[in-house]
Amino acid sequence: MSDIRNRMAELMEPIDKQIMMCDNREDLIMLACAMLTSVRLIFDQELGKKARIQLFKDYTDEQN
Repeated sequence: MSDIRNRMAELMEPIDKQIMMCDNREDLIMLACAMLTSVRLIFDQELGKKARIQLFKDYTDEQN
């Protein structure tokens, strides 16, 4: 499990750097929108649209 956590931390480094480069709220929201679009495309390509929809639904249900 620590290998997975280490790899995840490594993959998060460039994302964290981009977040730190945001100058204001608008930049941060633009970055989030761009990331969300990329995530959607990755999930559709790797998991399929139906699985992506279910994954997003499950995640939002957990947050409520």
